[in-house]
Amino acid sequence: MIQTVVKRDGRIVGFNEQKIMAAIRKAMLHTDKGEDERLLYQITDHIAQCGDSQMTVEQIQDAVEVELMKSSRKDVAQKYIAYRNQRSIARKAKTRDVFLDIVNIKNNDVTRENANMNADTPAGMMMKFASETTKPFVDDYLLSEESRDAVAHNYLHIHDKDYYPTKSLTCVQHPLDNILNCGFIAGHGASRPAKRIETASVLACISMECTQNEMHGGQAIPAFDFYLAPYVRLSYIEELKALEDLTGEDYKDLYEEPLMDYIKKPLDGLTGKERVQQHAINKTVGRVHQSMEAFIHNMNTIHSRGGNQVVFSSINYGTDTSAEGRCIMREILLSTYEGVV
Repeated sequence: MIQTVVKRDGRIVGFNEQKIMAAIRKAMLHTDKGEDERLLYQITDHIAQCGDSQMTVEQIQDAVEVELMKSSRKDVAQKYIAYRNQRSIARKAKTRDVFLDIVNIKNNDVTRENANMNADTPAGMMMKFASETTKPFVDDYLLSEESRDAVAHNYLHIHDKDYYPTKSLTCVQHPLDNILNCGFIAGHGASRPAKRIETASVLACISMECTQNEMHGGQAIPAFDFYLAPYVRLSYIEELKALEDLTGEDYKDLYEEPLMDYIKKPLDGLTGKERVQQHAINKTVGRVHQSMEAFIHNMNTIHSRGGNQVVFSSINYGTDTSAEGRCIMREILLSTYEGVV
């Protein structure tokens, strides 16, 4: 005797024979001979009594088909099978329509849901196919009935529902200082610690890209200017050492001398160490500017997740008030204002 039924979404409910009767009656009413009350109760009672204690919806419907085909009402069996197929097609219709919109590159909420993803590319299309099939899977098989009801009534929103089954982290902040000081391993390669501003800028971008490929959501560097500021000073010292090699002089006393600001100025009228110091500052500022240009360019063009999406990225602005931190922020703002060609 059937006691419980496993629904298509995995829920287990009590058996209700009225649903079998309603489906058979609907099929009978679409035939020329009409309803047969005796046969209706006979088939329903037989299935209810002879079925397993727990059956799936599909198993019960299969049993109804078998009993109808064994009866004298083959016309009812034909209508029942046709109606069952129509219901199956209707359940798939939404997914079909979504897929056709993706294939035909129609602009709508599905294909333009993610501004960072180009759904017009093959990789972007494949990701949207996966996304739109995963969401109903989450609804049907991974959420509790209580959660499903809360989502349906807008009490609860599941952000990035398509990534729910992956158990991935989302929207993280990067400890860029640790990455720059210690280096990191990405894929099959490793990066050494940074020693100059150019390397630090590149590693900041690569670390964001690598993390984006390991999870979903936004990636942020919460103290961008603080993290990169030490490499402005290291680059400045590097320029002083280059001048030492050129002139044969010793400028070690300038290595750690505090600077009010890193501002490009003409060398006219400057002599001695003052001229050397300003020359090193000018060269350093130029390198910082190019590094910030490269950072912006890389973050706007480098792809992640199978080559269909740019990295979700954000950095802080203007929290480091040191000369080096202000240099970083000034040059990234100038690079942003001027644009990267």
